[in-house]
Amino acid sequence: MSDIDFGQISEALNDKADRDMMNVDTAGGADAVVEYQEPTSANNYTWYRKYASGWVEQGGETSIEASTQTVNLPIEMSNTSYAVLITMQYDSTNALYSRNIGTRTTTSFTAQCNNTRRFVWRVSGIAAN
Repeated sequence: MSDIDFGQISEALNDKADRDMMNVDTAGGADAVVEYQEPTSANNYTWYRKYASGWVEQGGETSIEASTQTVNLPIEMSNTSYAVLITMQYDSTNALYSRNIGTRTTTSFTAQCNNTRRFVWRVSGIAAN
């Protein structure tokens, strides 16, 4: 069995990212997921990925309860200038269509949902601190 050279180990680990990415300069273009959630029945099939830079991608699947449906975001956004994409599935043809987004807040948005049973949504932008 050979002796462990801690100097070589230290040198090998030099400039490697910490688990929480706190030692990474995100201004240089590096970014990493620091928090995430996978969709499950317990979280109403919502998911998100939050990056060290503050960027967040989140989404989910929502059953339709009314012609205007409010979606609550799992991660609060920093302002209302975030991107929203919704995709509807119609009963009769199973064709996918995009629809209009109504009111946005930092914690939710409304979607206009005519003649559908469910829709899939995705939001991306800067998360609140």
